[in-house]
Amino acid sequence: MRPLLATPEEIIKENTALVEQAIQYFENKDWDKLNKIPVMIDQNGNIISYFGDSTWDLTHYVDARIVSKKRASFAHLTTTLLLQEQKLLAFLGLFAVGTLRQGATIKTTTFLERNLNLTQVYKYIESIKADSICVLNHPIQFSRFCEYLKSLKMSGPYISKLIVALNWIQAVRNQTPIKLSLPLTTSITELGRQLGCPTKLESEQFYAIPSRLMQLIYTKAIEYIDTYYPIRDTFLAIHTEQQENYEIGKAAVDNKIKSGQWNWLTSDSPHYKAEITKAKPQTSTNILKSYISNADIEMLIPNDVRKFNWLYSHILTCCFIICGAFSGMRRSEIYSLHPDSFKKLKLKDQVFYSLQSYHSKMTPAVPEKAEWLTSPITGKAIELASLLTQNMRTQLMLSDDRVENERASSIWLVQMIKSRKPNILTGPPFAFHHKRLVEEAGAIVNEQDYEEFKLLNPNLNIHAYKQKVVIGKPWAFTTHQLRRTFAVFGKRYNLLSDVAIKQQYKHLYLPMAQWYSEGGVAAKIKHVKVDSELNNLLQEVDREVTTQLLHQWYNSDDKLYGKKGIDVVKDRENTAVKYSSWDALYALVSAGRISIAGTLHSYCMAGYECRMEKVVSPTNCFNCENVVIDETKAHAWQKRHQWIVETITEMEEHTKLSQSQLSHFITQLRAAEKVMDYFEISYTPYKPEIEIRQL
Repeated sequence: MRPLLATPEEIIKENTALVEQAIQYFENKDWDKLNKIPVMIDQNGNIISYFGDSTWDLTHYVDARIVSKKRASFAHLTTTLLLQEQKLLAFLGLFAVGTLRQGATIKTTTFLERNLNLTQVYKYIESIKADSICVLNHPIQFSRFCEYLKSLKMSGPYISKLIVALNWIQAVRNQTPIKLSLPLTTSITELGRQLGCPTKLESEQFYAIPSRLMQLIYTKAIEYIDTYYPIRDTFLAIHTEQQENYEIGKAAVDNKIKSGQWNWLTSDSPHYKAEITKAKPQTSTNILKSYISNADIEMLIPNDVRKFNWLYSHILTCCFIICGAFSGMRRSEIYSLHPDSFKKLKLKDQVFYSLQSYHSKMTPAVPEKAEWLTSPITGKAIELASLLTQNMRTQLMLSDDRVENERASSIWLVQMIKSRKPNILTGPPFAFHHKRLVEEAGAIVNEQDYEEFKLLNPNLNIHAYKQKVVIGKPWAFTTHQLRRTFAVFGKRYNLLSDVAIKQQYKHLYLPMAQWYSEGGVAAKIKHVKVDSELNNLLQEVDREVTTQLLHQWYNSDDKLYGKKGIDVVKDRENTAVKYSSWDALYALVSAGRISIAGTLHSYCMAGYECRMEKVVSPTNCFNCENVVIDETKAHAWQKRHQWIVETITEMEEHTKLSQSQLSHFITQLRAAEKVMDYFEISYTPYKPEIEIRQL
């Protein structure tokens, strides 16, 4: 059978018969027949897991690049009826009722997490010697179960996940023989809060790294990339020759076994590995030393095979970190990067860099292709990681196993043991490299880092972070911190808006993007310093410029237009003392009794009486009693006139303008022509095909 992971209509039809059989066998307690039902098959149709197996292998249905858990385990129960009941729920979840949404497909990660949560529940059911999870239908038994959950002192969100798993069983009870009906009196979230440990009620947000520590860690990772990028071909050559050396030794031993020359040895023998080592043309150490005879390379590459393999993985880890640090991608999205992920696009003389990958968050079961804007350094990291893993990807491509073929697109591969196929760099070894990089970078938390940490991370669980972030200790680094740090610092330094973060992070809703960047605005505000001396200087300059302009208007022969401008010209002959004196004008400006607001087309002397709501259109202010237009502004009207004529001409090449559309432009043209006539500026009058009559 095939799980409900793609093309649901076809798969449901294909699996319906076996689903009905499984339910019938369960109700009849015919365990022998039930255990023989195939659960998992590979792409070639070979059965890899049966219903009766203690472990169901989902390897052929997961993306090994992004998923570490690949098996569902049922080895925790000894009671047959309970074990079969949990297996049936898992079986139906895969093949019939995996999700509550009509037509939706279930993800392997969803299935595996739900099964893990139900395991916790079934352990309790077995401990009270019940024979079905339906015992929780009774209010007293459910109350005891809640007390048990409370005694675990787990987090509120984790308790909620257990209840959600039970809620799924209840929701699909009409399609299954397990008729669970929980006596809930409150919401699942509220119940989780009631039963959760008081110190673990809130979901803690992933941390944003303080700036000094971030610079140290990122700088060290970039240093590794810059150092080993020039000799990347040497690394590939060493790894390739070591693997070929092993293959030659293995082939020699296998030929002797196959020919019958060595009847005493098999591939399962404990001496098999030792004989391959003896049959290899060279030792791994000699191969390594042959490439590091150069003094410069000898300083960079260790002559010990284990240290070389460790360095190989460490460089890959640095490449991984840089890709996440300069893109904000999720861990699963970084794992989906491939050799051709780095893209370069030029638009209007501006170059954009991006990473192409796949994301599966809030998507159907099949991941979607997407791109993330990034920095050029990630291109260098991608190229370095791609070359380091080139031979490993070739091995996987030549394999007969389709799962290994799919894994061949990954650039995050390691091969510590030559007899095994390359695998994804993940798990404890990956975390160890993170820890080692932090130590190498000297990223030790000090008091300033600690205070900045609390500022950048406002949504902290006070009981949790004090155990993880300790002054005098190395920073507790995780990959998801790269994503939070990218958003926070982008917001902090005005590099990203909320909408840009939403687009970059592939979020569905803007509040999620704002959640990721929380702490950035607070950090920006705290470091804003007001320079009062500079502010006073700017205000003084503004007052002097305004005074000088007013003094020139009232005490010169310059032409002025506009209603207020014409009034100023009339007042020149009988100017009062207060307008003829520069000092008197300065006093009035300083007191706020006279003000000038400049626009692109005129000056306004209305002061605070005008809110300038219509200032974007010159014609809205043209007939205002407070407008002054001098010769400089008159030339702005000339440019406006030229622009409008060009705009009308261009628009009419594509479509015929209506009278209402044309009148919007004509009113501005006529205003501009009046100004130019007054200042004797030459222009070509515009004559529209449609006559606009001004009433």
